[in-house]
Amino acid sequence: MLSAGLAILAGTLIACLSPQTIDGLWFYLLPIVLYLIYRHVQGRLVWIFIASFLWTHVVIHWQLDHRLSLELNNKRVNLVGKVLDIPTYKDGYVSLLIRPHKIEGYKHRLPRQVKLTWRHSPDHLAAGQVWSLAVKIKRPHGFQNPGGFDYERWLFIQGIDATGYVLQKPAPVLLESPGFSINYLRQNIITRLQLACDDCAQSGLIQALSIGYRGNISADHRELLKQTGTAHLIAISGLHIGIIAGVFFSIGLWIWRLPHLRNVCNRREFALLVSWIAALIYSLLAGFELPAQRALIMLTVVFVSLWLRLPVNLLNSLMAALILILVFSPLTVLSASFWLSFSALLIIVLGQLLMRKPSSRLHQFLSMQGLFSILFVPLTIIIFNQLHLASYLANLVAVPLVGLIIVPLNFFFLSLLWLPLDFLRPCYILIDSLLTGLIHFLQGLQSIGFEALNLPTFSIWQLMLIVLWLFLLILPRGLSIPAAWSFLIPIVLLWPVSSPGRPTLTMAVLDVGMGTAIVLHTANHVLAYDFGPGNPAGYSLGRWVVKPYLQHYGLKQIDRLVISHSDQDHLGGLYAIHNDLDYASVYSGTPDKVLERIPALGSVRNCHETDPWIWDGIHFAFLSNGKVLSGRENNHSCVLSIQIGHQKLLLTGDIESRQEQLLLWRYTAEELQAEILVAPHHGSLTSSSKAFVETVMPGSVIFTSGYLNRWRFPRPAVVRRYQQVGSEIYQTDQDGAILIECNETSCHLKRWRQIKPRLWY
Repeated sequence: MLSAGLAILAGTLIACLSPQTIDGLWFYLLPIVLYLIYRHVQGRLVWIFIASFLWTHVVIHWQLDHRLSLELNNKRVNLVGKVLDIPTYKDGYVSLLIRPHKIEGYKHRLPRQVKLTWRHSPDHLAAGQVWSLAVKIKRPHGFQNPGGFDYERWLFIQGIDATGYVLQKPAPVLLESPGFSINYLRQNIITRLQLACDDCAQSGLIQALSIGYRGNISADHRELLKQTGTAHLIAISGLHIGIIAGVFFSIGLWIWRLPHLRNVCNRREFALLVSWIAALIYSLLAGFELPAQRALIMLTVVFVSLWLRLPVNLLNSLMAALILILVFSPLTVLSASFWLSFSALLIIVLGQLLMRKPSSRLHQFLSMQGLFSILFVPLTIIIFNQLHLASYLANLVAVPLVGLIIVPLNFFFLSLLWLPLDFLRPCYILIDSLLTGLIHFLQGLQSIGFEALNLPTFSIWQLMLIVLWLFLLILPRGLSIPAAWSFLIPIVLLWPVSSPGRPTLTMAVLDVGMGTAIVLHTANHVLAYDFGPGNPAGYSLGRWVVKPYLQHYGLKQIDRLVISHSDQDHLGGLYAIHNDLDYASVYSGTPDKVLERIPALGSVRNCHETDPWIWDGIHFAFLSNGKVLSGRENNHSCVLSIQIGHQKLLLTGDIESRQEQLLLWRYTAEELQAEILVAPHHGSLTSSSKAFVETVMPGSVIFTSGYLNRWRFPRPAVVRRYQQVGSEIYQTDQDGAILIECNETSCHLKRWRQIKPRLWY
């Protein structure tokens, strides 16, 4: 069972991470391969691997075949569809998932799910309603950057084949009211919970633990749980479902004592049935998401073994659950929750092997929690690029509090929601008090120094060494090498690698949609130029793109933080993260306005009055215009010139043609010529004048633009202008982040979507 499960996992994983799909003709081999699995015992694992690989590609083909057709990409259409999930309200918008019944004029396979945003939506939106909507939809697309969240992959895993937004004209029409469905029931439960818990400080967490709805958890609480390694507690998965199953198994044993049941069925079988039904109900109330599905499948395998009185082997049960999940939902291997769930179960198996000697429940719990804290280190490094220093202490309190007290109480109170609110409020005040105490405890751990340690991305060989080291630490005495020798591994990992003697420059033009964000670093210094779009309400490409990039490369301190000008698509991403960054000084072309919007920056220097400087042999200079011909914010942008040997890079912000002319008057053609140019104002017609382009003569030009943006940047006429002088064209909306490495003699540009090709691009 173990070898078969690993073979299926390997075939599925390799198929999912392939850069492209295989030809559909190969699928006709699948029945032959299945026959060979049955007939050829000696080579069975190889055939299982091949069958898994082929089956996963069948599923991938089927899924990609439902994606929105290119002919309707970014088009306005009339759609009739059913609301599938609970609508989520945030910042004046509602986000909802629609299953299309009909798209006017659409001749291909309908998308299975469409994710829409709706501004000024009606208050009575509910799961199960059928609406006729005028929408603008497009194919799945997301930002692609080193260290950043892959939104396209998430959409692919969730089976979302198009995204878009609802138009106000023609007016949306409600065609059908909701009938009974699990999600409609869940939405009614949320409404009831909000009434019963109107004064609760932790109502978002209560809803998450009750029915798995996490839409009302505050951003601060999400970050706190993530930083302390306790975020797994709000995802209804194996821990919660297992506890509910255990509680109801005991209840089933007690109920069986009733006179009419003793003669009908076996006591243990009745308790197992009650337990399984309770677990199923809780999974359905949680929305039956992937973690809940995996937990229920695992529980079902164990219960069937117990029901049939088969010997229960936890490892074989785990492998059986793994095989079932990968057969029915192979794309789940792309989700972080899949690896976290099964890793947790494997650690439990390992713990059983290591703790064979009889010991107290407390000793077992402390030991098992220690194993989790140690062996989850590689996973948290891979998935989050973090080391959760608070994890062990936080989970020592959080796991028993949430698992043994809050979750059972919550489930019990759910059965009482039909009672008067005056009775329910004290119940939920109790849960709210427990959760508030937990939040204060986690905040206290952070305040005394147990903060998450951000780490750079490790290579494969480094991660393998980390895993080896951790296993050496936990092996029983006599099997592991001496501790003194095992600590040589982290010394090797942390040993500094000498950098080349000649000056080198690394720059990333990040994919932040309709905006600009650039990070460049030399051997000893870091400069950040703009932070992409954002607003004070929480929307922030700085948090979602720039900060993860800095963490990905282990860049902890920014020497110079440059905000080219105060427009929201350049400054906005800084709102949410300025307190998280360690920076020495701030520069801007509009210092007063930047300081007015983010007073916490302290002081902002005028880049137009800043002298050139040298970092590690690389020359930096702001090209000042002396004066500004226009009062527009764009023309105040900082223009930064970087020269390394014979290579020059030019960052121009949003300057327009009249300001370009001032640069041409003030500087010589030799001073303005650049091998790499980040195009002014995203490629608009108001910038990149013919004279400017012919003077700069860039070998490569980079347009920072949003996917299918409404301004149609970069404009075709501007692109042709650069092509006429021989420039190679790069666009962040099509290429993802553009990564640049320069030395004294040459610069190399790489497109992130080409570096990391994936099936879902």
